[in-house]
Amino acid sequence: MKDSGRTGIILAGMIGGALLGGVFAWLSSARTDEEDGETALETIGPAEYFQLGIGVLTLARQFQSLLQRKL
Repeated sequence: MKDSGRTGIILAGMIGGALLGGVFAWLSSARTDEEDGETALETIGPAEYFQLGIGVLTLARQFQSLLQRKL
């Protein structure tokens, strides 16, 4: 019984993550700079990607600590 519930939660997380990633990709590719025709994604440098990665890891750590407090 526990494996079935855990599998459902993992699948729901995967589907939610894929949908959120798709929305982010759609939003970033839809924006263009009128002057040179570059998308917003092309103007982001390595430092911004690093900051985004740190933000995602921080969010995951906060989510994990929230779940551990509930147990």
